[in-house]
Amino acid sequence: MPPDSSSSGERVFSVVVPASSANVGCAFDCAAIALDLYLRASATPAKSGLQVSYRGPNADQIPRDASNLIVRAMQAVAGAMHASLPSVQLDVQNDIPLGVGLGSSAAAIVAGILLGGRLCGSELGLETTLRLAAEIEGHPDNVAAALYGGFVVAAMPEGAANVVVAKAKVSQGLDFIAVIPEVPLPTEKARAALPAQYSRRDVVANLQRTALLAARFFSGGELAPELFRDALHQPYRAPLVPGIAECLAFRHPGLAGVFLSGAGSAVMAIASHSSTEIGDALVGEFRQKGTGARALMLRADNSGAKVLAGDLRAVEVAESRLRSQQ
Repeated sequence: MPPDSSSSGERVFSVVVPASSANVGCAFDCAAIALDLYLRASATPAKSGLQVSYRGPNADQIPRDASNLIVRAMQAVAGAMHASLPSVQLDVQNDIPLGVGLGSSAAAIVAGILLGGRLCGSELGLETTLRLAAEIEGHPDNVAAALYGGFVVAAMPEGAANVVVAKAKVSQGLDFIAVIPEVPLPTEKARAALPAQYSRRDVVANLQRTALLAARFFSGGELAPELFRDALHQPYRAPLVPGIAECLAFRHPGLAGVFLSGAGSAVMAIASHSSTEIGDALVGEFRQKGTGARALMLRADNSGAKVLAGDLRAVEVAESRLRSQQ
């Protein structure tokens, strides 16, 4: 999260925040991966009050008032700083699908905290930003990935002031295939499907795979579908959307792993090669069960959230210039 290049008097800020895929199979509620799909938002001084414009998926469902999640996060920061938000025009361009397990709420929360801090005259540190974001989100994995980028493991120790987090960069040689069914899966429904208790056998199985999976990401070792196998949430959530179970059981020589993205309903596949073929096959698994689906081809984002000077147009110009240099 590099500092912006604005002068001390500049009050127009923009943020770019990546999507994220949490749980990563066995790493339930403790790991996530940032992806190159983004929410962009800018805050521009306004004459009075709060104005919100939004472009992106399900735009008709996004509130344009103080109940907007980005605005709520901005207000939470102002409250924590004992400050008042100035009147602003909030412009949002969101490319992250909503309600399918790709971290849209986490991106909105991180965006709001970063913008709110700047508007209140403070550049919040990573630890403070993460703590506030985790408090709003209720768990640290998605917000940690959105903020730091890469593969993150995060924990909220009881009584501790800050979230404990570790990050590993993810190889750009890996393709991430988000297969998104037309059936959304609300987080509340996905949470309600989980049992109140687990067997020791299932817990130990997940601990073993989570340790191995994290070790492979941090060492750059080879991934394999077995490392993502889960006994704590996927078996209970898969029946909620026809086709998920078949996608999780799918195998291909180029498949490095497949798992339910967050609470679903999207399924995330990691491929070392043949990503188009794998994506088409997974879309086919959904369709065979009567569920329409589409595939998004992504890569990991290793940079995390960015704060920039200027409005969304300035961000678009900067990103275009960066792409031309690559």
